Amino acid sequence: MGMSFDPKNKADKAKLYPVLKALADLDPRKTPELIMDDAVGYPVARGQDYARNMRRGEIAATYATLIHQWLTENHFELAHRLAAEIFPETPEQRWQTILDESARTDSFKLVQVPLVMGILERESQLKPVDTTIRLGERFCFELESEEEGFVIALQGVRGQWHNIPLGPNGEASALIRGGVNHLPRLSGGQLDPLAENHDEGLHEFVLVVAPAGDIPVDMKGLIAWVAGNRCELHRTRVQVLK
Repeated sequence: MGMSFDPKNKADKAKLYPVLKALADLDPRKTPELIMDDAVGYPVARGQDYARNMRRGEIAATYATLIHQWLTENHFELAHRLAAEIFPETPEQRWQTILDESARTDSFKLVQVPLVMGILERESQLKPVDTTIRLGERFCFELESEEEGFVIALQGVRGQWHNIPLGPNGEASALIRGGVNHLPRLSGGQLDPLAENHDEGLHEFVLVVAPAGDIPVDMKGLIAWVAGNRCELHRTRVQVLK
């Protein structure tokens, strides 16, 4: 995010002040200077008229950097609302907002794939994952779709998103039909189960379904594409445990 804030630029630094002032207004015991101390991590030595200097952006680049970082980590929503030019929304945050506004949660779930499955995997053996799954446990996606089309999958962990290829030869998208679909599959039609082997904690899985298969998988491209194309978003969350 570095490019949106220049700690050497006076105009940029001046934009920090209204955010510090707003935080001070929320706490009767605080002044903008005391909020600055919180951000920097220790009481800053100041001469007279320091508040005026802060308003004008006449503060050290080091302090400005620490304040910007602290506001980003602790008061991003407020900072973004009052000074969007130096606190722009990241694509990941925008994506999260899109999901909160329009993702469905009623037609998509993870199902466990038992280890002992012959070559003719019986899908009646698949058990829905409730809210937790263990590291290394095999699972696949179950999506009930109203129509046929194409689907891509994304996995979100700690605010980072990456694509899970669903096509039989590593393509990002796979074909789905109306009704219940289990994915991903190999080219012969057998299930090709997934497993999470490294990351514990909350995982978010998202499927994007559309009539055509050219759905982008990079965050920025996907956000722009979702805004302009007919598609359906499905989301489910699970905790991955040791």
